[in-house]
Amino acid sequence: MPKITVKIDPATCILAANCVGMEPKLFQIASESYVELIDAEGIVQGTEYTFAATEPEIEKIEDAVEACPTRAISMSRS
Repeated sequence: MPKITVKIDPATCILAANCVGMEPKLFQIASESYVELIDAEGIVQGTEYTFAATEPEIEKIEDAVEACPTRAISMSRS
């Protein structure tokens, strides 16, 4: 499985929460005014998280990145 890094820019995030609706296993609304990342166990990873992902998971994350109206989410493969 390839490793990916997902990042959220809290300064750009407006809490549209499209990503939360599309991939609630990775994105959740933080106690602050932005979305944060969580791991498979639901542990908060903050605004940057690197992990191994399957191709179907990557496709869902790419869809969430595209659905962000402010482009506050980015994803890269390593």
